Amino acid sequence: MVMNHEIIIFTPIFALFIGYLVLRILIKRKRSAKSIYKLIDDLEKKYIY
Repeated sequence: MVMNHEIIIFTPIFALFIGYLVLRILIKRKRSAKSIYKLIDDLEKKYIY
C-alpha cells in the first residue's frame, strides 16, 4: 500500500517537471531563432543596402 501511495504522489510532480523543462527549451529556442533572424536582417542592411 505504501508503494502505491508514493506513485500517486510523485507521478504528477514528475510529469509537471518534465513539462516545465520542455517548455523552457522551446521558449529558449524561439528566442535564439528570433535573435538569429535579427542578426541576418542587420547584416543585410549593413552590407547590401
